[in-house]
Amino acid sequence: SNVGGSGDVKAVWIRGSRSGAWLPMHRNWGANWQSSADLRNQRLSFKMTLVDGKTLVFLNVVPSTWSFGQTFSSKSQFF
Repeated sequence: SNVGGSGDVKAVWIRGSRSGAWLPMHRNWGANWQSSADLRNQRLSFKMTLVDGKTLVFLNVVPSTWSFGQTFSSKSQFF
């Protein structure tokens, strides 16, 4: 949320600590993205690409003890 710089998020992928592959996420509404993959009890990593082509990877930003409705943040930023 609140991405500065070039702005719009073009694509998001998610990876569980046991899933191995990056799985595409789909925009649900506005800044909300979702995946239908079952990634419970796994650490989660995210990869985001902005419309200007910049890509940033957020590794293991969500612990395996996460539950639905929680919010997590990272100090990584797009510049």
